[in-house]
Amino acid sequence: MTPQPHDRLAKAVFSEAPQAVALLRAFLPPDIRGRIDFNTLLLVPGSFVDEKLSERFTDLLFSVRMGEEAALLYVLFEHQSTPDRVMPFRLLRSEVRIWDRWLGENPGATTLPAILPLVLYHGERAWAAPQRLSEMLQGDAASRAALGAYLPELRFLLIDLSGMTDAELKARLVIEPALALLALLVLKNYHAPDLLACMLEWGELFGRLLDERSGLRAFVMLLNYLYEARGECVTDAGMKALCARAHAGPEVEETVMNLAEKLRAEGRQEGRAEGLEQGLEQGRQEGLREGLVRFLRLRFGELDGAALARVQAADLPTLERWIDRVIDSQTLAEALA
Repeated sequence: MTPQPHDRLAKAVFSEAPQAVALLRAFLPPDIRGRIDFNTLLLVPGSFVDEKLSERFTDLLFSVRMGEEAALLYVLFEHQSTPDRVMPFRLLRSEVRIWDRWLGENPGATTLPAILPLVLYHGERAWAAPQRLSEMLQGDAASRAALGAYLPELRFLLIDLSGMTDAELKARLVIEPALALLALLVLKNYHAPDLLACMLEWGELFGRLLDERSGLRAFVMLLNYLYEARGECVTDAGMKALCARAHAGPEVEETVMNLAEKLRAEGRQEGRAEGLEQGLEQGRQEGLREGLVRFLRLRFGELDGAALARVQAADLPTLERWIDRVIDSQTLAEALA
């Protein structure tokens, strides 16, 4: 399974204001949380991460009012399923993009909104990468200390789910929407040996979710994620047991069972398509390899073991390049250069 399902779930859930507020209330330090007017929280459209990294990062930006003067605060949200040793720099680059856009939209502005960077992490091991930009800088400690006042600094707020128990998560979000808590639980436990057993323990939460507005839609979204991340847990027996734990009615259970079968059918179809594509490419590669050996023998005589080994190890682009070169090459070495 690919890591993208984690990113899609994090972005789909926490782009919604109620879920984002639940996350912030649960994990912001009290002195920050107490000064924020969560009723003013809004999602800011647009992406601020490097386009080359867009498949690896889930960036969300929120604006909210903070303090007695109701100053604008941006909250930059990133999701990570693996540690990133240059995360402070990535966040700094995103912050500069945000401020660039702010200045473009506010001509003449001489101040900048504060930005609070927040990283949600749910890897199998605790986060061990730098959390401060200064931790990435070269040089001995004394030299960095001497330069300290002249160097940029950035520290992000890390939510490390790997170091929390399910009980601790539930205690933090006890009165919050069920979707926010369930999303964090499934992200934290997606690699558990028996994920279905974990899901059955959350049966009451799934029941709460179904009672909430748009609960069935959210249930379906979580089921999509669970299938993409851990398809083996979306069995008929497993889904029947989950619906029973959630006290789901017959109509909801029928919807869940139909979706589970649809997901499995799509997975089988994708697997067949991927296998066919791989088979076609392998067949083309073998055909080119045999043709190249024949051309080389016609031009340069019998091939030695080293030349044959190079041809056998070559990838498709290399084989195509060598075939194009055979006719005009004067020596075997030139043809396989």
